[in-house]
Amino acid sequence: MASSHRPGWFDRLLRIERSDSRDTIEANVVELSDVSAGAVEAQKVTLSRAFARSITAQDDVSMTFSAALSVHAGGDVSMTGSATPLLMVGRDARLSGASAGIVAAREARVESGMVGVLLAGSADLGNETRVLITGRDALLLGATVGVFFPLVAYLLRRFAPPPEEPAPRPWYARAGLWLLRQTIVLGGAGLLGWVAYRSLRQQARRLLPGLAGR
Repeated sequence: MASSHRPGWFDRLLRIERSDSRDTIEANVVELSDVSAGAVEAQKVTLSRAFARSITAQDDVSMTFSAALSVHAGGDVSMTGSATPLLMVGRDARLSGASAGIVAAREARVESGMVGVLLAGSADLGNETRVLITGRDALLLGATVGVFFPLVAYLLRRFAPPPEEPAPRPWYARAGLWLLRQTIVLGGAGLLGWVAYRSLRQQARRLLPGLAGR
């Protein structure tokens, strides 16, 4: 008997819930609050007390008391009380009470918080902001490493004493190694000869049945 049940508002709600629970969320504008999501791809993204594995936005991203493993935005990014290990911004980045591992932006304004590496054309840092490495520091560090390591390698090759030659082995060690090599060679040759003999004997028995009793 066919069912005449038609989907009502509850069924539609279940379908919406199932579609929203996907690992990847794609839309023009995404607003998440008090939820956890996987990859978010949209034109504009707004997070409030939410977590996302990755955020990719063509325009702006706004995060309030939220976190994401990586944020890529073509426009501006505003973070308040939020955290992310990687923040790549096309235009301006504004952080307040936020933490970020690596920040790359055209302009960065960090009122308070902590940034590991800040790469920006211009940066405005507040009194309660701590930045471990800025863009200038990164360039100086790269130049220092690029000059220091080749110099150390050259000095080691130029002035380091040559490695000591290994001491000659005693006669009994050399004799033992020679006997071991000879045993391996003779044993391998004997094994190959025995296998060849058994194979030829089997062929001869099939061709000459009179040899079977011998």
